[in-house]
Order: sequence, then structure tokens, then C-alpha cells
Amino acid sequence: MVKISRGDYIRIAKTLVRKLFKLGCWGKGSLYQDELSDGFPAEEKGKIMAVADALVRQGILCKKSKKYGHKFYLNTERRDKIDQIKR
Repeated sequence: MVKISRGDYIRIAKTLVRKLFKLGCWGKGSLYQDELSDGFPAEEKGKIMAVADALVRQGILCKKSKKYGHKFYLNTERRDKIDQIKR
């Protein structure tokens, strides 16, 4: 398990939510976990999946299994919380 500081968690969560929002990933559009971590420094690659899984547990992101791995998208029922995070 990767230890993540509170500041890193908030920064990565904001970046992930903004990225999915900008690409319009609301269920129909979604990103594979490899694409989710694109654009982050190499030393943070392990932290990204830990943060994404935490966001799934909170209900902010949704995760579905596909042939080539897991895909992530924003949960439409938590739009108010997503708007708070992406500010």
C-alpha cells in the first residue's frame, strides 16, 4: 500500500476529476486506468490508482471492468461534490 499525504491526495484527486470532466467522462465516455495516469510524473504513478480507488469508494468516480482493464468515469449522482472538487 502506498502512503499518500493529504496534500498529494487532494492535488491528485482534483487533477483526476478535472481530467475526466474536461473529457466528458460521465458514463458513456470513460478512461482506462493507463490513460488516467497519463501526464503525471513517473514517481506518482502508484499514487494515482490508490487515489482513484478511494474516489470510487466515496462514490465520486465509478469503475467498470472491460476486456483490457478497468475504465473510470464520473458519477452523475454526485455532480455537486464533483463541482466542489474541481474548483
